[in-house]
Amino acid sequence: MLPGVVMSVLTYRLTATIWKKPEGHVVRCSELGVASAGGFLSVALVHLKEVTEPYLENMMSTAVLIPIKRFLQVFS
Repeated sequence: MLPGVVMSVLTYRLTATIWKKPEGHVVRCSELGVASAGGFLSVALVHLKEVTEPYLENMMSTAVLIPIKRFLQVFS
């Protein structure tokens, strides 16, 4: 970053749809169309985060999306 230049970072709030299956949980980020699964809900959410971050980084590197502030917030 250049001295004296202030860069703003936007925060995007993404939603996760959760399905309970006999084998565990399936989670999908509706806005991005990415999904993952896990035996436990906490594991499925971690997997979704692991898939979502590289997806967003790729979108930013191809100038499809402006830089974002990373966060994962889970609402129950």
